[in-house]
Amino acid sequence: MNIIEEMLKEIPSSDLDEQVKRLCDSISDEEGPAEHVNYTPVGPNIFLAIETKGTMKHEISFLCVEREMKEKYIISRWSGYPYKEEQRSFRVASWELTTENTATKILIAFAKKLKYFKGE
Repeated sequence: MNIIEEMLKEIPSSDLDEQVKRLCDSISDEEGPAEHVNYTPVGPNIFLAIETKGTMKHEISFLCVEREMKEKYIISRWSGYPYKEEQRSFRVASWELTTENTATKILIAFAKKLKYFKGE
C-alpha cells in the first residue's frame, strides 16, 4: 500500500475535491514554505504549489495542482522573474487531467510532471 492510499484512509469524505485538497495540504506542510514566497501562486483553486527549476536564467517557477471546476483538475506551471517590479508569477503552461479521476491518479500525474521539471 502506498503512502497516498494510507492518507486517503484517514480522510472520512469520499468527495474527490476534499480528498485532493487534504492530500495537497499534507504535501504542502511536508514541503514547507517555498524559497521565493512572494512568487508562490495563490488562490482558492490552487491546491498545491511546489517550487521547481525555471527554464530560463533567473526564472522562478512553480508547478501547481489546480481545480478548474468541481472534480476537474489541471497541472499548471507558473513563472516569475526577480528583476521585474511586480513580485508575482503568471501561469505559463497547463496540462489537463482528463483520465485522472481519482486523487491517487491526480497526484501521481503531478509527481511525474514535477520529477520532469526538477530534472530527475
